[in-house]
Amino acid sequence: MRLDDLSDFVLVASHGGYSQASRASGRSKASLSRKVMDLEASLGVRLFERGARSVHLTHEGELLLSRTAGPLGDISETVNALRDGRAHAQGRLRVNVPSLFGLMMMGRLAAEFTAAYPDVTLEVSMDDREVDLVNEGYDLVVRANPQADSELVGFCFLREELLVVAAPSLRDTQPVPVVVRNATKNPEIWRIAASPGRDIATKPVLELSALTMIRDAVLTGIGAAKLPPMLVAGDLEAGRLVSWGPVAGKPTELWVLHTSRRFASAKVTAFMQFLKSAFADA
Repeated sequence: MRLDDLSDFVLVASHGGYSQASRASGRSKASLSRKVMDLEASLGVRLFERGARSVHLTHEGELLLSRTAGPLGDISETVNALRDGRAHAQGRLRVNVPSLFGLMMMGRLAAEFTAAYPDVTLEVSMDDREVDLVNEGYDLVVRANPQADSELVGFCFLREELLVVAAPSLRDTQPVPVVVRNATKNPEIWRIAASPGRDIATKPVLELSALTMIRDAVLTGIGAAKLPPMLVAGDLEAGRLVSWGPVAGKPTELWVLHTSRRFASAKVTAFMQFLKSAFADA
């Protein structure tokens, strides 16, 4: 199998047919058809169903396109950059981030990145599940406390200690009424890391699935909660909430990751370094 045959297959598939690909590339339909047929012969599968006026991808063709279009684009971008004598960030960049980070941080960061790299078309989606970076077509993901994964590489760009926060009106009596995401069978003991450290006996009074809902509930004075600083910074500054101190234990880490199956393209490297610089003091 030759790389140029694969590239021509992606060209035809991406444009929806030989005529469209011919007009876009300036290549003859016969040349493109011959290259695709050579690729089918080398793979031993049919990639297109050919009709009188149109072609459609087979299941095998769809699978091949999903796995090769991104890497071939990265290769083309890098080759062009090397020919220009510089690595230039350009093209579409798809990023997936956790919902809370997206809501609290990503709008401003996306605007700043776009201003700095106008040739990159940034697309950001939010999701609290672990997306499949390769099969779902993402270039990068941001994950909180990711598990070790040989398929992904990257670095931590932000560490935050959870804070125990409450409305000023809530009395610090034991056990403390608390709002939690997942209530345990037996009430937890929360350990405050600030000097002097202390333990807080808790009594769950409300269970909510989203941190933003927990923050809103805590503002009413119903109970305390463990929340990330990025979510409550404004409330603490305005006096709507008070901090009882950081929670003892390992801080929450946010990592930016890309697949180890591909080399990092200029646009991927640019976004990763942008995040590192944006949180250099964090």
